Amino acid sequence: MTAAPAVVVALGDSITVGVGDTVGPDARNGAGWAAHLAAVLRAGTFHNLASNGSRARDVAGSQLTEALRLSPALATVLVGGNDVLRSDFSAREIEDALAWTAGALSAAGSDVVLVRLPVIGLFELAPRTVRRVMRRRVATVNAAVDAAAAATRRAPGRVVVVDGTTAIAPAGARAWHIDRVHPSPAGHRRLALGVARAWIDQRPLPGPAPQPGEFSTRQAPAGTTPSDAVLKAHLPTAPEPPSRWQRAGWLVVHGIPWTWRRGGDFLPGLIRAVAADLRSERTRSPGEPSTGSADPGLDQDEHLPGRNRPAAG
Repeated sequence: MTAAPAVVVALGDSITVGVGDTVGPDARNGAGWAAHLAAVLRAGTFHNLASNGSRARDVAGSQLTEALRLSPALATVLVGGNDVLRSDFSAREIEDALAWTAGALSAAGSDVVLVRLPVIGLFELAPRTVRRVMRRRVATVNAAVDAAAAATRRAPGRVVVVDGTTAIAPAGARAWHIDRVHPSPAGHRRLALGVARAWIDQRPLPGPAPQPGEFSTRQAPAGTTPSDAVLKAHLPTAPEPPSRWQRAGWLVVHGIPWTWRRGGDFLPGLIRAVAADLRSERTRSPGEPSTGSADPGLDQDEHLPGRNRPAAG
């Protein structure tokens, strides 16, 4: 079927690290959707460069440097969740970082998968104004993903954009970890399948026809791709979802302390953003749509220091 990538490299934050996932000994690449993607694609080697707490600037810095050294056939990038949770959130910085990262990898000949950030479920439980601000920030990150892909469309390597929300959706209510910030084991596996399907479907290659159910490094005729069942067969076993008591215990032991630690940086910025949103709503004319320009975190003029956005070609 589709040629298996020799080297797969993953860049990003805790979602790509694998927070929220659980694996057993059959997960040869470890935890996380990107590790499962490498297994589904039968990659020769997998390197997970993601780290907890990383922001777009970190991906464009040390993670990108190491990724280029590894010369991957396929590189994945999923970042932005920590950026939207910070008081110095900058739309322009994220776009510059993603364009720089995708451009450098693609120029080096790597295929690049940019994953659009899923809505953060934790804030879907918040009051309407907070929910609206967070949705707008996530939408801003995803607009940056799309812009980065467009900027590198003529580079040697292909850039594929995958919508994280759409990819995870088949897992339904089981898609999210107890913290409602990271995917659950089911969500990680669905995201891996969604990215694999997008990358394979956009990579038609000529070659001899495969045997039924085969997924190997042999190339397939254009339009011939492995079925979802064949891809799914290469996923590691997923555990049963946690019980209601396990969820409650996690909230007390881990969830509340995490919220308290993060709140010291995040809450001041969120309060300013919510206040600005309310001011904008009061001054908006009847029927005028909300543009979100009042969000002080949406700084359209801030760039990564010392970096220029890669040319679109």
